Amino acid sequence: MPPPRREASDRDATITSDSSKRRRRLARGGGSDGGGGEVVRPWASLAEDLVELIGCLVLAGDLLEYIRFRAVCSHWAKSTLRPRGRGLVDPRFHPRRWMMLPEGHGLYPGHPNLGGYVRFFSLSTGTFVRVHLPLFDDHVVLESVDGLLLLLRHRDRHDTTVRLLHPFTGDIAEFPPLSSLLPQMERYRYMSEDCKLSELRPYLGGVCATVTVGAAGAITVMIAFDTRRRVAHATAGDQRWTLSPCKLPLLLSPPISFQGKLYGVSPKSLDEKYVLIWQIDPPTLNVEGSRLLSMQQARIIVECPLVAIMDIVHLVECGPELMLVGCGDTSCTQLVVYRLADLISGRIIPLTNIGEHALFLGDRSLRVSSNKVFPSIIGNSITCNYRLPIHDYSQVGICEQRLIEHYHLGSGTWSLAIPNDNPPASPYMLIHHIFTCCYRDHWNKALIVDGWISDHNNVP
Repeated sequence: MPPPRREASDRDATITSDSSKRRRRLARGGGSDGGGGEVVRPWASLAEDLVELIGCLVLAGDLLEYIRFRAVCSHWAKSTLRPRGRGLVDPRFHPRRWMMLPEGHGLYPGHPNLGGYVRFFSLSTGTFVRVHLPLFDDHVVLESVDGLLLLLRHRDRHDTTVRLLHPFTGDIAEFPPLSSLLPQMERYRYMSEDCKLSELRPYLGGVCATVTVGAAGAITVMIAFDTRRRVAHATAGDQRWTLSPCKLPLLLSPPISFQGKLYGVSPKSLDEKYVLIWQIDPPTLNVEGSRLLSMQQARIIVECPLVAIMDIVHLVECGPELMLVGCGDTSCTQLVVYRLADLISGRIIPLTNIGEHALFLGDRSLRVSSNKVFPSIIGNSITCNYRLPIHDYSQVGICEQRLIEHYHLGSGTWSLAIPNDNPPASPYMLIHHIFTCCYRDHWNKALIVDGWISDHNNVP
């Protein structure tokens, strides 16, 4: 891929390096000439084309590092492409490995105690950043896709406008109100507007979205409503969302977004030990590029010999490819991982090593890179709460806990990922927050997944 083309109007992005001394040191270099004199390395005099190339390589790794790279000196900033203004229309600037941090303790995004700030963390490096996002004063977040935030306006209950936000550059794309879907549904045709809006709420219980950018910069979003097994799509600037004419197949777990497409897993039949993997491609533009064609139906791309158990079969993004995770038998004592590309090519061989990666499974499954910043994350492992619950009758009411555990792929053994405390200890471990990101009904509501379910709420 060629390096980004620079423009004369380029300036520093929203997030910059936190130390001007560090920038000067990087620009000057250091060292000694052997006689006590300082040798100044001319980093600020590098050829513009070379700075462009280096910037392109840095951007391929992490957006925040690219922003810091541009902040080293004015020459480097002028020689590279500015993220702001291109954060949505250029997929290279999507913050793919970044997630909004669930704070817990009732601190939802937009809570007055947060002062308009929201924290994000990198699933690869463990880096945390705090970003000022006043838009959360009257918006709620529905989904995170490629690090972008899909927001719904909530201050006026009749305003269901959707916005796509790049949290680091502040770029926003406007989409039609979700209420534009209701006239397309036969059962809502004769309802009053208030009744229609109340009927829309169940659609928002489980949302998975994809984002694609056309050659002309048109941003298209597909939304899969898991609770209603329907898919809708719209392009920024459209007047309404278009609802798919057909329902999704009965899925074993919520769909996943990957490279602008939706994927899901369904049982082949009730009496066969096989699952089917489905794919939904994004809508395509016609020759003139002026309007969207009808969205294609979900199609089967491959089948795999896994036990079809609800909520225990998942697709997970792992770098440039998808992984299929599930149980090899009905006892759920052994997890198996398949590479989707292998299944498509006919190689049905489970993996025993996924390197430093750790997979977290829930209604949104994540890949985390284990490193020194994540001491509680174990590489080559799977974190989930599949096994049978433990009941505690000593508390008020009957408490039930599903242990959050690591499954070690190399040895095929289980170990506790989170201490078995009731109520759970506070402050929470980082692994609590990461695991919460897998559950949308907690992640965007200031709640923390701790494993305990009871008739009294132990979640802060």
